[in-house]
Amino acid sequence: MKTKRKMLTSFTALLLLLIFSVSTLVCVHATAQNNGNVPPDMPQNAQQVDRSDITPYCKMESVQAMNTTVFFYQNVTMMMNCTQNCEMNVTIDEQVQNRILAIDVQPNRTMTLAMNMTAEAPEGVATMERTLNFYMGLETGEPVELQSQLKLMINQTELEQELGRELNMSALTWLYWNQTQNQWEIVESTMNQDGYLVCNTDHYSIWTVAEVENPEDIPETIHVLTIVALAAVAMVVAASLKRNKNSK
Repeated sequence: MKTKRKMLTSFTALLLLLIFSVSTLVCVHATAQNNGNVPPDMPQNAQQVDRSDITPYCKMESVQAMNTTVFFYQNVTMMMNCTQNCEMNVTIDEQVQNRILAIDVQPNRTMTLAMNMTAEAPEGVATMERTLNFYMGLETGEPVELQSQLKLMINQTELEQELGRELNMSALTWLYWNQTQNQWEIVESTMNQDGYLVCNTDHYSIWTVAEVENPEDIPETIHVLTIVALAAVAMVVAASLKRNKNSK
């Protein structure tokens, strides 16, 4: 009887050891898959969504209120934290390379969010010089009051290799596209201890990160009213020249 109990105890211990070993192996494998793409400030209890086999196009994602969710895509890792339930429609251009992004948002209600990341400026938006080949359009489905923090991981060595130039780290800043003024607006930005470039905002738009040494060099698109005015002037000048020609 004692022998059977001893054998049963040994078998149970061996089984537990086997389960522990398999669990450890799975954890190590998962860590290896995401090696280099894990946000340094990712909470241990964060929900992880592995989409590392795709570059998302109109991919619907859900973020539960007060529950940090990390999405591992093929070319972007995105950590999202929202104080309300959020439904997202995510599209990321294949040309965007190895970006780690974190968004914290405190909206006054549940929200829907369309997110579109591209390597080049969207149509109708002036191209910024010395960007990090990263533009991010954020648009809520309905009017929402919010406070948000945007964070982009800055790995100077990797970025310099990718861009083929040296980075002026002190000149890096977030900017958003002002649709009313048709120009880029600088937003106060800081580097935090985790290596993120961070800014705070109370609205969403098209955002980018660039080196801005002289704010006067920021490009802007000619306003529609300006184009109309120029066209009107051209018509007046043309009519005047025609009258002068006929009078001769």
